[in-house]
Amino acid sequence: MSMKQLLAEIDRGINALQKARVLCLKGEAVAPKAKATAAKTSKVTKAPAKKAAKGGMSEDGRARIAAAQQKRWAKVKREKNKAAKAAKAALVVPAAE
Repeated sequence: MSMKQLLAEIDRGINALQKARVLCLKGEAVAPKAKATAAKTSKVTKAPAKKAAKGGMSEDGRARIAAAQQKRWAKVKREKNKAAKAAKAALVVPAAE
Protein backbone atom coordinates (compact mmCIF):
# COMPACT_ATOMS: atom_id res chain seq x y z
CA MET A 1 0.00 0.00 0.00
CA SER A 2 1.44 3.33 -1.02
CA MET A 3 1.59 6.39 1.18
CA LYS A 4 -1.17 8.13 -0.86
CA GLN A 5 -3.48 5.15 -0.51
CA LEU A 6 -2.82 4.94 3.21
CA LEU A 7 -3.56 8.65 3.70
CA ALA A 8 -6.73 8.36 1.59
CA GLU A 9 -7.90 5.43 3.74
CA ILE A 10 -7.21 7.40 6.92
CA ASP A 11 -9.17 10.39 5.54
CA ARG A 12 -12.13 8.12 4.73
CA GLY A 13 -12.04 6.76 8.27
CA ILE A 14 -11.91 10.24 9.76
CA ASN A 15 -14.87 11.35 7.62
CA ALA A 16 -16.87 8.31 8.67
CA LEU A 17 -16.17 9.00 12.35
CA GLN A 18 -17.12 12.66 11.98
CA LYS A 19 -20.43 11.68 10.35
CA ALA A 20 -21.11 9.21 13.13
CA ARG A 21 -20.37 11.91 15.70
CA VAL A 22 -22.82 14.32 14.03
CA LEU A 23 -25.50 11.62 14.03
CA CYS A 24 -24.91 10.94 17.71
CA LEU A 25 -25.17 14.62 18.56
CA LYS A 26 -28.42 14.88 16.57
CA GLY A 27 -29.77 11.89 18.48
CA GLU A 28 -29.16 13.69 21.77
CA ALA A 29 -31.08 16.74 20.53
CA VAL A 30 -34.22 14.65 19.88
CA ALA A 31 -37.01 15.12 22.41
CA PRO A 32 -36.91 12.68 25.36
CA LYS A 33 -40.28 11.18 24.38
CA ALA A 34 -38.98 10.31 20.93
CA LYS A 35 -35.90 8.74 22.48
CA ALA A 36 -38.03 6.61 24.79
CA THR A 37 -40.19 5.47 21.91
CA ALA A 38 -37.14 4.61 19.84
CA ALA A 39 -35.68 2.70 22.76
CA LYS A 40 -38.89 0.69 23.17
CA THR A 41 -39.12 -0.22 19.51
CA SER A 42 -35.48 -1.18 19.05
CA LYS A 43 -34.64 -4.83 19.43
CA VAL A 44 -31.17 -4.37 20.86
CA THR A 45 -30.49 -6.77 23.69
CA LYS A 46 -28.30 -5.79 26.57
CA ALA A 47 -25.47 -8.02 27.66
CA PRO A 48 -26.00 -9.47 31.13
CA ALA A 49 -24.09 -7.65 33.84
CA LYS A 50 -21.16 -9.53 35.35
CA LYS A 51 -21.66 -10.68 38.90
CA ALA A 52 -19.17 -9.48 41.45
CA ALA A 53 -16.63 -12.08 42.44
CA LYS A 54 -17.25 -13.59 45.84
CA GLY A 55 -14.60 -13.90 48.52
CA GLY A 56 -11.90 -11.63 47.26
CA MET A 57 -9.75 -12.15 50.34
CA SER A 58 -6.64 -14.32 50.36
CA GLU A 59 -5.93 -17.06 52.86
CA ASP A 60 -3.15 -14.93 54.37
CA GLY A 61 -5.56 -12.04 54.83
CA ARG A 62 -8.08 -14.27 56.58
CA ALA A 63 -5.35 -15.64 58.85
CA ARG A 64 -4.20 -12.13 59.82
CA ILE A 65 -7.76 -11.07 60.63
CA ALA A 66 -8.36 -14.24 62.68
CA ALA A 67 -5.14 -13.70 64.64
CA ALA A 68 -6.03 -10.08 65.36
CA GLN A 69 -9.54 -11.07 66.52
CA GLN A 70 -8.14 -13.77 68.82
CA LYS A 71 -5.74 -11.22 70.29
CA ARG A 72 -8.60 -8.78 70.94
CA TRP A 73 -10.72 -11.43 72.64
CA ALA A 74 -7.78 -12.59 74.75
CA LYS A 75 -7.32 -9.01 75.95
CA VAL A 76 -11.02 -8.74 76.84
CA LYS A 77 -10.87 -12.07 78.69
CA ARG A 78 -7.77 -10.99 80.66
CA GLU A 79 -9.44 -7.74 81.73
CA LYS A 80 -12.58 -9.61 82.73
CA ASN A 81 -10.57 -12.06 84.86
CA LYS A 82 -8.69 -9.20 86.54
CA ALA A 83 -11.97 -7.48 87.39
CA ALA A 84 -13.44 -10.71 88.76
CA LYS A 85 -10.36 -11.31 90.97
CA ALA A 86 -10.47 -7.73 92.24
CA ALA A 87 -14.17 -8.07 93.08
CA LYS A 88 -13.55 -11.36 94.85
CA ALA A 89 -10.66 -9.86 96.86
CA ALA A 90 -12.90 -6.97 97.90
CA LEU A 91 -15.50 -9.39 99.27
CA VAL A 92 -13.04 -11.24 101.49
CA VAL A 93 -13.48 -9.93 105.01
CA PRO A 94 -10.24 -9.58 106.99
CA ALA A 95 -10.02 -11.95 110.01
CA ALA A 96 -10.73 -10.38 113.42
CA GLU A 97 -7.68 -9.97 115.63
